[in-house]
Amino acid sequence: MSKILVAVDGSSHSSKVARTVIRQVSMYKKPPELHLTYVHLPLPTLGGLMKPIGHAALERYYREEGEDALRGARKLFDRAKLACAMHIIVGPVAETLAGQAKKLKCDLIVMGTHGMGAVAGMLLGSVAAKTVHMAHCPVLLVRE
Repeated sequence: MSKILVAVDGSSHSSKVARTVIRQVSMYKKPPELHLTYVHLPLPTLGGLMKPIGHAALERYYREEGEDALRGARKLFDRAKLACAMHIIVGPVAETLAGQAKKLKCDLIVMGTHGMGAVAGMLLGSVAAKTVHMAHCPVLLVRE
């Protein structure tokens, strides 16, 4: 069975990524296993700030933010009658996506690109470009 990691960030572009996956899945004889994934950058631990906030509150924050980010794409998959596992992970985005795809033995990663342009991408780095570089499987980029 094929496995696809679908990376979304909660932006309006995430819906376009989900619709692209829905169209692609129709080409498979047997629907692939879908892994809807959101990666949250870790919050900086500014010298003891985490103690008053607490670990449980931080985990709740990550979970709530992740659920919000996944909601739109999940609704589109539900309407298309496509089952998906949902993953909310904290870490550097490109490295975490590539690692999760490898861990799940995915055959494909589908993600959006915000199309910053060549100069901005070179200066700031691109999550999409880093993911392509680090992934062990093909990456389908959906332009904004």
